[in-house]
Amino acid sequence: MTAKTRGRLRKLWLDIHLWLGVGLCLLSVPVGITGSVLVWHDQLETVTESQRYALTGDARGPSLATFADNAMERLGDGARITQIRLPAETGEPVVVVARPARATGPRDTVSAWMDPPTAAVLDVGPSTNAFMQLMHNFHGNLLVPQFSGRQIVGWVGVAMLILSLSGIYLWWPKRLSLVRALGWRKAMRPSANLHHLFGIWIAIPLAILSFTGMYISFPQTTRAIVGTFAEVSPPRARPPGGPGGPGGGNLPLTETRMGPDAVLLAAVLAGPAGALATGITLPTEQSPSWRVTLATDGGNATVSVEDATGEAKASLPPPVKSGDDLGRVMRRLHDGIGYGIVWQAVIFVGGLLPALFAVTGIMMWLRRRKANKALAAKRKAALAASAS
Repeated sequence: MTAKTRGRLRKLWLDIHLWLGVGLCLLSVPVGITGSVLVWHDQLETVTESQRYALTGDARGPSLATFADNAMERLGDGARITQIRLPAETGEPVVVVARPARATGPRDTVSAWMDPPTAAVLDVGPSTNAFMQLMHNFHGNLLVPQFSGRQIVGWVGVAMLILSLSGIYLWWPKRLSLVRALGWRKAMRPSANLHHLFGIWIAIPLAILSFTGMYISFPQTTRAIVGTFAEVSPPRARPPGGPGGPGGGNLPLTETRMGPDAVLLAAVLAGPAGALATGITLPTEQSPSWRVTLATDGGNATVSVEDATGEAKASLPPPVKSGDDLGRVMRRLHDGIGYGIVWQAVIFVGGLLPALFAVTGIMMWLRRRKANKALAAKRKAALAASAS
């Protein structure tokens, strides 16, 4: 490749890098910042809602019926319990979820956070943290309808991947050694130094985050691609209704024949050996069966317990296929789950830096425009002088 061709290729990638960065900064910056916030979702909730985690111990003492009764005293008349969530890890409270009397929809629920050893109510409030829910919605779909918003975020991920890889190409030193190029360059302005220095150090992690975000945002496409070389499970059918329980729009039963303790015992006996119960969903007007979620090494199993007869039927998690493992790795890499605090810190920084790149990149672009205008004016003056 000749020097002239390399120069044209570099200019092409510089223009692509520039216009993608400038054109999408209004989307990439908030998507990145909300992703940084979500990395510390659990830690932030523990700090901001510390009263919910002021436990006296981890072992559950009273019966589940006691938890339900104590929660109802605080949740108010007319509330109907839809779910009891049991701790999956140490330091977690028992959470009783209910539909309030004046619920406006299936997602309108309140919760009581309770101390496992004493069944004391630690806090009562909306089931979802409004701020964190806003962060989730903006990061996942930009607050627009689910599927179109998710696709927009996916294309932002495509752009960020191109920006990351093209940034490496544009940064690659021609004369300096790689070690010297990784440091501060005295010949550059501070804005350019910040853009190049932070850009090269975060380029690979940012490319990974962008690629995994693309994978998550286009589930049908990625499943089809993965399915060409690995076996994948069919997509799960969503149960009807929302978080209020099966059927969503129909109400939980006001009276049940079985109690939560008897249901839990029946589910544990019918489920896989050694499984940990993490949640109990109460029967509703349209679905008169209890549902108990059991955590196993292979995923979550569900046990359905008929309220009228007590008959328990276990539904084991489907076997994990090789293509499913890839999807789980993508999700965990993107969320930082299971990869330690170092990777979580990298994700946090990677979500904040697009704001720095946007500011410094625009500054570099404006200086480039000013220099090009000055050069064009100089050439025009030179041509006028030679003509005269």
